[in-house]
Amino acid sequence: MTINIKNFVKTATRRQINNLDTLPTFDRSLVDYKSYSKVAGHAGVTNSMAVQATRGCPYRCFYCDVFKTTEHHFRRSVDSIYEEVKMIAGMGVKRIEFIDDIFNVKKKDFIEFFRRVSRDKLNVSFFFPTALKGDLLDKEAIDAMMEGGGVGINVSLESASPRMQKVMKKGLNIEKFHENMEYLCKRYPQAVTGLNTMHGFPSETEDEAMLTLNFILSLKWIHFPYSHIVRIFPGTVLEKFALEHGVNQAAIDDSIDKSYHEITPTLPFKKEFTVMYRLKFLTEYILNKERLLKVLPYQMKHFTESELNQRYSSYFPYKVKSLRDVLKVADLENDIEINCLKEEEISIKDINNQIRSKFPVKSKHPDAFKFLLINISTFFTSDRGTSEYDVLEPPLGLIALQSYLDEKLGPLVKGKLIKSRVDFDSYEELDEIIKKFKPDAIGVSAMTFHKDFFHEAIKDIRNRGYKKTIMVGGPYPTTSFEEVLEDKNIDICGIGEGEVTITEIIKKLIISKGKKLDDIELNEIDGIAYNKDNHSKSLITQRIVKANIISK
Repeated sequence: MTINIKNFVKTATRRQINNLDTLPTFDRSLVDYKSYSKVAGHAGVTNSMAVQATRGCPYRCFYCDVFKTTEHHFRRSVDSIYEEVKMIAGMGVKRIEFIDDIFNVKKKDFIEFFRRVSRDKLNVSFFFPTALKGDLLDKEAIDAMMEGGGVGINVSLESASPRMQKVMKKGLNIEKFHENMEYLCKRYPQAVTGLNTMHGFPSETEDEAMLTLNFILSLKWIHFPYSHIVRIFPGTVLEKFALEHGVNQAAIDDSIDKSYHEITPTLPFKKEFTVMYRLKFLTEYILNKERLLKVLPYQMKHFTESELNQRYSSYFPYKVKSLRDVLKVADLENDIEINCLKEEEISIKDINNQIRSKFPVKSKHPDAFKFLLINISTFFTSDRGTSEYDVLEPPLGLIALQSYLDEKLGPLVKGKLIKSRVDFDSYEELDEIIKKFKPDAIGVSAMTFHKDFFHEAIKDIRNRGYKKTIMVGGPYPTTSFEEVLEDKNIDICGIGEGEVTITEIIKKLIISKGKKLDDIELNEIDGIAYNKDNHSKSLITQRIVKANIISK
């Protein structure tokens, strides 16, 4: 069913793809991995490759917008995940990160995967930057993961307050979570554990906040705990909850683009309390001498010095910029010798050719439809201070889209994937790429954190003369399509199952020879939204409107 909202049209919801094994393997040759391998991704490591094993989330945490766009949680089979990991390891990649929010929901599959890795001696290290669910782990699962190469083991607590766990709909078993982390830290000190917490949920009390800090302090050997200031993103249940509990919209809007270390006007505490909280967190835990003497030797075994510099500088946005600075501040310069992992131990020899051997070049039709996919999720170098944590990941979402398009449309479509900072580092460079490639349509994706940059980039593309279809997708457009479509420069907003949806759009654009689609054509595509004012009406619609006017 098509729904009209203001001057927007939202077409019928597209059903989720429930068999992820039917999707093509990500064609890694679509981007320049040599460039990405030099810079740390979300796992905090260079020379890595990311894998996506699941989609959606079985939980309904109120600060997250995933459940709004994915009703169900689906997982690739163990066979599918393992074969991709095996292929990646065969290309010489020694570090693999799973970008899933929830990788360990199905314990049987979780254990089976790692047992296969152990059995075949793949000799790779695994990282979970977006976190495992800590209370679903147990000793058997932890043992299998560590024996199979687990290194970067992140878990998310958010809050140690039982009330806040209920309010945020996360529902963690805090006691079980604590038990698992104690076992992991004591049994496997070589595991580089990460613990994500959040500070300043609407209605949170100072006593509840201290429960979280004391939870961290009680776990002696967590390598990288984090205490992020809560940011309230538009369209989430958290925003509604915040407004209901006295947080005004202006404060929410003011805080949206702030980094996670910046104190925001949405906090339910006095600024002095948050300053005290952070000072206690940094001095009593991060800079604790006993802890640093215990964890640093393991960290240096798994990370290069530059990677550790990046990790530690994220705690101190100002004067402390490196591991050496941390040792100086903690008065450990004479107690610890810096002897980190060497770059040559983890570098991937001839990575682009290794990838090309698995994904050979496919010929395209001379008149193939040219589709430019742009990821706007990293600020330009000149603006890099805006971002709280300077990481670069290949745009896996765009790789998934183009891999699917290539499988379904073959030689009829020629895609080009680019990402801000990596492939273009200014609007001028972006314009040069567009003018050289001459795309028949452009797709742009972005996270909510980069929404202003996203709109500015699209405005610049239009101002420089691009007249054809611009479609958008990604976490920001998907969850905030009404706000996005206020931007008259945007033609179509994808809000469901991107691969299938975008393939239908491209098919229609090929038939129309690049001409923008009219309302009838758009209404035939499930999983999109568009602004009626931006699209011409079909001849059929015009006749219907004219007939209605005459009849009146």
